[in-house]
Amino acid sequence: MNAPQLPSALLLDLDGTLIDSEAMHAEGIIQFLRGLGYALDAAETRVFVIGRAWQEIYAHLEVKERFGLDLPSLQRGAIAAKEAMFAAGAKMPVLPGAVELALLASSLGVPMAIVSGSCRAEIEHALASLGIGRHLEFYLGAEDYAFGKPAPDGYLAAAARLKVAPRRCLVVEDSSAGIASGIAAGMRVLATAAANPPAGAPGHQDQRAAHRVVRGLEGLSAADLIAMMEGA
Repeated sequence: MNAPQLPSALLLDLDGTLIDSEAMHAEGIIQFLRGLGYALDAAETRVFVIGRAWQEIYAHLEVKERFGLDLPSLQRGAIAAKEAMFAAGAKMPVLPGAVELALLASSLGVPMAIVSGSCRAEIEHALASLGIGRHLEFYLGAEDYAFGKPAPDGYLAAAARLKVAPRRCLVVEDSSAGIASGIAAGMRVLATAAANPPAGAPGHQDQRAAHRVVRGLEGLSAADLIAMMEGA
C-alpha cells in the first residue's frame, strides 16, 4: 500500500471556516426584509447558522411567495445592507489560522479553491479581509451550482474544474451541511470547531461525520494534511 500523500487539492468553505461571518450575513438579510416591513422571528433566522446556501435560505423564508422577489433581488438587498454596515465601520472577522492554512498549502504546491454557499459578491468581500485571493485557483459561490450544501454539487464542480479525483480532495468545513456535502462528494473532510457554538447552544453544528475535527485551523502542518488523506 502506498504511503499517504498530500491532498491533490484543498477545497475551503468560507463562512464559519475562514471568516466568522454568519451574524453579519443574517443581519444583512434581517435589515433588508425589515425595510420591506417584515420582521423575522427566531425560528426563521435559525436557518442562517446551519451552513445553508442562498438557495435554501431563499426557499426557507418563502421570499418569492411573501415579497414577489427573485433570489438575486434578495442577495442584492442583503449585500447593500451589509455594505452600509461596512461603511459604518463593521469588520469581517478572520478566524485564527485561516490565512496560515492557505499560505501553507500554497507553499506545498497544493491548489486551493473556495466552495461557498455565499454569493460571489460576498466572497469577494471576504477575500478583501482574508488577503489570500492570489493563492486561490478560483472560487465558487451560490450562482455557480444548482443545489447548495448538503448536496455535493459545489465540491464536485470544483474537483472537475481542477481535474482532480474527488477522493484526492481535502475539504475544510464547519457546518453539518458542509460536512455532508464533502462526504457525499467522496472527499476527505476536516472540520474546524473555531466558530461552532457549544453543544446545546443555538446554531451548534454536529461535526461528528467529518474524518477529523480540530478546535481551529491554527497550527496545522503538512503532516496534518498528509494524515488527513490516509484511507483516501
